[in-house]
Amino acid sequence: MESTNNTKRNNRGYASAIAETVIDIFYPKRCICCNFPAPVGNAVSLCSDCLKHIPKNSVVYVEPDRYFEMAVCALPYEKHTRNAMINYKFNEFKYLSHTFSAGIRKAVEEIDFPKEYTIICPVPLHPLRERPYNQSLLIAEELADDFNLTLYPDLLLKVKNLTPLSQMGYAMRRASICGAIDFNMKYNIDGKKIILVDDIYTTGSTADECAKILKIYGADEVTVFAACYADQKGDEDGVDADNLSDQEFWC
Repeated sequence: MESTNNTKRNNRGYASAIAETVIDIFYPKRCICCNFPAPVGNAVSLCSDCLKHIPKNSVVYVEPDRYFEMAVCALPYEKHTRNAMINYKFNEFKYLSHTFSAGIRKAVEEIDFPKEYTIICPVPLHPLRERPYNQSLLIAEELADDFNLTLYPDLLLKVKNLTPLSQMGYAMRRASICGAIDFNMKYNIDGKKIILVDDIYTTGSTADECAKILKIYGADEVTVFAACYADQKGDEDGVDADNLSDQEFWC
């Protein structure tokens, strides 16, 4: 039986490679980092040089008051990568999920998490968001297969449809996300170590709110995997953090 399954898996792999090659002939991919042509027949839109230079174990600084233990991010949210992420999220470039998941795989190569972590889940989208798919879920699906993790696609629920956080600074993001995430009570995560997948790590406010809910409902540890990272710790113009009360800021 195992031999039969391996044969079927190999056949699917060959068929997928042939399909990718045919598609690349007519619609050639470009590397999302350097914009040079990506390898023909490869589902990943990263050239070998850019993939090689993704830092292994690229852990970002986590402030002491965070609910998650670690955050690992793959690619800087800038230039061609930024354009690729925008297309992936908003313009239905669904195939880029392979590329962003590959970036995360490279970034976590030297992290010994599979023995400790058993569950993976995405940052949720609100049902009213007009998108055909949850971009973080697609990445989480691939990572679940790669690392033999159990995927809980709806472990977390977005219960408040927020103004896009990209329009906010640090303090406003942190205040806005409070109360926006809920837990799906059909799951039991007592004592579990969980991987939380996000598309872009900016201030960490969304990841922190998700991790807080997971901890409230029994998670032992939470590690964040993000496809991209953006440096935006300060407040943008027009965001008046001084007008936020302590209760609004800290939930």
